[in-house]
Amino acid sequence: MKRYRIALAVLSLAAVYAAGVGIRRMVYEAQVKAIGQAPPFTLESALYYRRVEQVFENGRIPERDADLQYPEGVVAAETDTLGSEYAYAALARLFPRSMPLADRLRWIEVAWFCLGIPWMALWIRWRSGSWPGGLVAAGFYALALSSVIRSTGQELLHENFALPWLLAHLAFEALSQRAATRFARLGALVLSAAGLALALVGWDLIQFYVLLWMLAAAFRLLGGRHGPAGRWAWLGWAVHVGALLLAGFWNPYLRAHGFLGSPAMLLGYGIALTGAARPRAAPPARSALATVALLLAPALAFSWGGAYRQAYGHFLDLLVAKLMCLNRKPADPGLLSFDARILWVPGLNSATWALASRFFPVMLPLTLFAIAVLLFKKSFRSDPGLARHVFFISASFATFVFFVRFHVLVAVFAAGALGLAAASLGEGRRWYRWLGVLFLAGMGAEAAHTLDMPERWGRGQVYYKEMEELTGWMKAHVRPEPVLANFGISASILAYAECPVLLHPKFESKELRERVRAYGEKLFLGTERELRDWADGLGARYLVFGRGEFAAVEPQRQMRYFVNALNPPPHAAARRLEQEPGQARWFRMVWENRKYRVFRILTRAEEGAARRYGIEAEEALQRGELDRAEEQATSALLLDAREETAQKVLQHVGSLRRQGFRSEGDENP
Repeated sequence: MKRYRIALAVLSLAAVYAAGVGIRRMVYEAQVKAIGQAPPFTLESALYYRRVEQVFENGRIPERDADLQYPEGVVAAETDTLGSEYAYAALARLFPRSMPLADRLRWIEVAWFCLGIPWMALWIRWRSGSWPGGLVAAGFYALALSSVIRSTGQELLHENFALPWLLAHLAFEALSQRAATRFARLGALVLSAAGLALALVGWDLIQFYVLLWMLAAAFRLLGGRHGPAGRWAWLGWAVHVGALLLAGFWNPYLRAHGFLGSPAMLLGYGIALTGAARPRAAPPARSALATVALLLAPALAFSWGGAYRQAYGHFLDLLVAKLMCLNRKPADPGLLSFDARILWVPGLNSATWALASRFFPVMLPLTLFAIAVLLFKKSFRSDPGLARHVFFISASFATFVFFVRFHVLVAVFAAGALGLAAASLGEGRRWYRWLGVLFLAGMGAEAAHTLDMPERWGRGQVYYKEMEELTGWMKAHVRPEPVLANFGISASILAYAECPVLLHPKFESKELRERVRAYGEKLFLGTERELRDWADGLGARYLVFGRGEFAAVEPQRQMRYFVNALNPPPHAAARRLEQEPGQARWFRMVWENRKYRVFRILTRAEEGAARRYGIEAEEALQRGELDRAEEQATSALLLDAREETAQKVLQHVGSLRRQGFRSEGDENP
């Protein structure tokens, strides 16, 4: 009987895993059919693809990427969260050689993310002791749109590599509470801590969960129960914090971004200080006051400044801006700082009720019902982990309201709550068990919603065909010249056209954001010459301009909104490039399609050389050397088609030749 149950559990986990992979591939195939082609990767996903490609072809990622943020480049390990690229590249080598790398990675992305589905089942199984509850949680996580929408493989996302590690952490943490022996318990704690550290290394926004985890431990300390006061509870907390410390010291990205000085870790140091020095015999009120003082002591002593504030402070600035604007993006960009304007975009945009109902059409009301069920059951009210779980859901959903990208964590904890509620239905009266049908119906409704017009769950309006035309032409005619392009297309130019780019599509350092700001202000507030001088100073040889910068539709998502220039002045370079590209003085259009224009930048060195050729042509003309004058003037115009002296010389030479004159030394008629 035991073997039968094990086999049934394994088959059930395999089935729900296959369902998760299958529904994501169905959504992706629908998107490909709607687009008419396999879409290229975009934005940070294109950079992710390029990193995997570097490992796949060369075995390593170069220490300094000179082609990104040209000309100074970036230190790759300190600018991007690296690590998963090596795993993906190794797995990609297992596929047939005839399969394109992008197709392999899309399969790998889906298959890896779906590893979180059995971990979800094991987490709830070990938390509640119920296999049905675990399978209900896994089913929702496998089929619900909130879990599916960003894990179809259309884009490569670091969160999809990290979330299975996070769920493994939650599963082993639950197992540590049920393990029968000390050795098994200690092993589960170590594996849980390792899962949390690997999730953090894979996706830096796992720091949000770490902060919630630390806050929950602090609340338990203040409550005087269930906190890291018992020997095993304290040991488990210490093992996890030790793993986070190792990750913060060892990982270059976390080290460069000051993770060890983050609010979460400062709170963790306070918890450690409290656990070591908390007065035991003091009166309750005084003890609570001392606990609060010890918890906050590291934060008050060191504050969260330095590298961490510089790397992540713009998120706090954006949150403050959203609170001041009541979470609605203002029509007037002058009400926001540049950081808030450029970050308030899809991924970090604010949720509306319409968007929340689209992401969680059934899960949201069912989760509220599940929490009520859990609070109603006496056995679950006594569970110390229930309050923490409700706290995780509430905090994640509140953050989702301000930053839509956090829906991935809402999906994790909501599915877990549904599984715990389903597990509780096995207790008590028989009629109570029939409520389990409600959860199964909800799971079916979520799957139906995901598969209803699945092509709409891809990215918004993206010009995939035009993007491929652009990168294909540039790879053939521009590579390896440096290119200035907006941050929306620059990563694709780097990944597919193999051209160095001046703008990085990430904004986690002040330098990266300031480069983008300078570009936008030169484009929409400066003259054409000012834009040329700035681009030339950084070594750009080509400019890619996205047409439609003056469209009336959604101006809040356009670059002119970001730089507070909704109505650029008449002399703005963008007006010339958009409306009169043929009249541009320092940008010569060499290619265009429906969305993009490519301009060859006339550098200051070329302009100076053209001027010298023009002067030499004029001097040759004055000496009567018509051939020499024509040669020098032609050389000037090859560099600068608008060089006035050379134009006049050629006109004059042509006039003289029509009159029968020849160069000095020839026989004149």
